[in-house]
Amino acid sequence: MNWILTNKSTSALIWVALLCFTLSLAPTNAAAQERTASGSVEILVPWGIGGGADQLARETAKLLQRVGMPATVTNIPGRTGNAGMEKFLASPSDGLLVSVLTAETYCLLAYANPGWKPADVVPLAIMIRQPSAFFLPTSGSFKSWNEFEKQARQKPRSLRVAISGLGSPDYLMLQQLSLKGIQLTPVPFENPEQRFQAVLNGQADALYEQPADVATLLQGKQLQPVLFLASARVPAFKDVPVSSELGYGNGLAQFRAIVAKVGTDPRRVKALSQALDQIAETPEYRAFLTAHLATDGSYIPATSASAFLQQALKEMKQTVDTLPLHAQHLWEGQSVSEYIQPF
Repeated sequence: MNWILTNKSTSALIWVALLCFTLSLAPTNAAAQERTASGSVEILVPWGIGGGADQLARETAKLLQRVGMPATVTNIPGRTGNAGMEKFLASPSDGLLVSVLTAETYCLLAYANPGWKPADVVPLAIMIRQPSAFFLPTSGSFKSWNEFEKQARQKPRSLRVAISGLGSPDYLMLQQLSLKGIQLTPVPFENPEQRFQAVLNGQADALYEQPADVATLLQGKQLQPVLFLASARVPAFKDVPVSSELGYGNGLAQFRAIVAKVGTDPRRVKALSQALDQIAETPEYRAFLTAHLATDGSYIPATSASAFLQQALKEMKQTVDTLPLHAQHLWEGQSVSEYIQPF
């Protein structure tokens, strides 16, 4: 058989091959177009199941369904949320995948380059802002912040605090306290449930968290808040002191945003942000904010979200600049695991 092809036959074969390739992509493109037409969205949570970011995503997904935008939730925990961010930023800019962005992950930008930058995301809304606190187990030997602080001063680094991750606002607060002579050892747990249980099973002596995230443990009187990181006392816990009263500053408030990837069609960004604005006005979401001790005016729409994030990053960088050298360069080309034991 003669396998030598003429130019005409070669062109024909190439055309057929391209046609077959195009047809093979048709179902995928059709599926993507169908999802876009239906307004469906997948919310990526760069943290484990059960924590505040996960609770926010699932409440948002539920309410988005009610306003005609089908939504699902996917969890990709790891590296203070950076594992999820890498997955998110590697996805197409089609608005079919959005991500929860928390203060913990955003804070990484205050150090060196964590592999992405603020311009890589388009904020759709700041969904919630809330205070954080130190919690102690009610069965433990410390019954107040004063007792805990006294031990920390007498035996530096002997007390361990379960935090969300190295480089997070949790970590920054511990470093700020160290400058005040209160030297604590950060113990990161990326999985929220492991972090909550660590303080109950002896893996940690205290927990840095938001009250609503451990509401069940508070109701069961297994944990008690002993210090809020805030400028004013929290009405629901008016007997608990705040950091500003003790000269430790106001702390860095927790926030959780939802973002799209830069390059997403502006029409899709508008549709997503308007859907979030819509659910923010529902009684269900307002009840969610109340239950999670959200600060007044907690929800910030897309029109003001970028300015909020810019100011938050400025404050984070100012805080980092005051920290010891090892804290300032935590993310500068070093493995996170290298920083767990030395502290």
